[in-house]
Amino acid sequence: AALEELICGASAVLLQREIPEEVNLAVARFACAAGVPVLQDVGGEDRPIDDELLREVAYVCPNETELERLTGMAIGSEAEILAAGRSLQSRGAR
Repeated sequence: AALEELICGASAVLLQREIPEEVNLAVARFACAAGVPVLQDVGGEDRPIDDELLREVAYVCPNETELERLTGMAIGSEAEILAAGRSLQSRGAR
């Protein structure tokens, strides 16, 4: 109950990749249901990000290296960066 109270009283929740995915997903689901925006820091641990988590997150702001890692797409030009960003959006990112 203490975690839920903290989340409900927060202006936003920031998730870290170093935290286990199932924990991030549970926190994101609760925060989203409570109307608390969720931000996902995609730096840190190099692993795939679950599409279900992307759908719960209000903001994902990867740098170019992180975007390339998350999508597996080239990011050498502005068009490629936009395509990679759209790829994340097609998986649920907003």
